[in-house]
Amino acid sequence: MDAQTLQGLLTSVSDYSAVRYTNVAFLALLIYDHILTFSDEVSKIWTLPWRPPKISFLINRYLVPPMLLFDGLTPSMHLGKNVCNFIGDWTSWPTVLSIGTVDVILILRVSAIYGRCKRVTHCLIAFFLCTLGAWIILDVMITKGTSSMPGGEVFTGCLFMAPDYFYAAWIPPVVFETVIIVLTVYKISQADSMTPTLTILARDSIVYFTMIFVMLLSNLFLARFGKGFQGALLIEPCSVVACIAVARMTLNIRDSKQTIPLVSGGPRTTELHFEADVSELTVGTNLSSV
Repeated sequence: MDAQTLQGLLTSVSDYSAVRYTNVAFLALLIYDHILTFSDEVSKIWTLPWRPPKISFLINRYLVPPMLLFDGLTPSMHLGKNVCNFIGDWTSWPTVLSIGTVDVILILRVSAIYGRCKRVTHCLIAFFLCTLGAWIILDVMITKGTSSMPGGEVFTGCLFMAPDYFYAAWIPPVVFETVIIVLTVYKISQADSMTPTLTILARDSIVYFTMIFVMLLSNLFLARFGKGFQGALLIEPCSVVACIAVARMTLNIRDSKQTIPLVSGGPRTTELHFEADVSELTVGTNLSSV
């Protein structure tokens, strides 16, 4: 083995170790956040009616994390060819599911900020379905073009060879998140004053959007310009951040249980109704929760 080949192997081992340790660190963060917020979840979420916010919350709370644990811990195991093929076929779907449920929450919030304007809501839903469809199609194409093999004696886990264009899978979610935050910032900038509820909606939407957007953009950058295992460095952390974002956004808005104006200073005032006995947040009268 010449010096150049040896150096390349050592670099790959180092990058692979970075992926493993990063996955474990973010999974520990996810478990820690789950423990911290479990009592709030029981009191504020379990009593909600079965509507999109609750469904999105529970998907990211109890469906996605086990998938992420499996996906994050397998790089530390010695696996066979069949298991590696299975992991290669499904490893991207936890990310699609977690980011997708975050987007549902963000759509509901932007819709609320815009006073449940049907045109805005319908356009957001249509745009979300288009970007989600594009993401899924790209994932399927990339999955079919990806080959996998066990690490053998050199690595634990599996080795994957993805096509050169696999970075394109990150473009649809980046575009959608950009549109969401632009709409949010624009509407907030048009408000004459910031009520407590609008502050919560704006703060959470912008803060967690920024976190997710940075993770998605970083994944796009690493997938496009990273070498070897660097392209997989932030895939698992991106899903973890999405899970935490859904939980925190839902729990934070549930902390308010009062009726206050959403946007004031205009000819029309939209209100958010927090019903303690029903435990749901609505905009206007008898509308769906946020």
